[in-house]
Amino acid sequence: MPDHNQTAPGELEDVRRFINTWSIPNDTREATDALPGLARAPKVWHKEFPHRSLSRTDSLPRLQRLRDDLRSACQGEASSSEALNEWFNSAALGLKVRWVGGALQLDIEASEGSFVGYLVAIAAKAIASGEWTRLKTCPDCQWAFYDHTRNGSKRWCGMTKGGPDGRACGTIAKVTAYRAREARKDGVA
Repeated sequence: MPDHNQTAPGELEDVRRFINTWSIPNDTREATDALPGLARAPKVWHKEFPHRSLSRTDSLPRLQRLRDDLRSACQGEASSSEALNEWFNSAALGLKVRWVGGALQLDIEASEGSFVGYLVAIAAKAIASGEWTRLKTCPDCQWAFYDHTRNGSKRWCGMTKGGPDGRACGTIAKVTAYRAREARKDGVA
């Protein structure tokens, strides 16, 4: 799926890309999981995530569980807070304050040097800064995107299909709602 200005700022982009290792491609509309293949191929992993390699503690089931929990948090599921708190505790996050450009900045780092620890620390920073609320998933195709709109109200990954084989999740949802309203009118009349 094309990104169409859906990239997240800074390191949060690694979280978005990690969440999107599970996707529903437009051509098949069947869920696919790229994570097992990425985890088995260090060169491919490094191309996808150049900032951090996998460590011994980054098992595939652990990575998949983190991805599922991060996706749930993007979808605004209330149960995700408990899961994220467990990840924050297991990563043993450390907080440090430093001066940057005349202002205090909070640095959050995981004592665990794993990819999981790296992503958990990024998620904690995004929550603390308020950026997390703009990391969302499309209710149709489940693609994770960063909401760049001024008021943070974007709901779908896109309103235009982005190519001959693309889908326009927002347009499809609006057309479906319109047809349902029209069918109700026809049934009442």
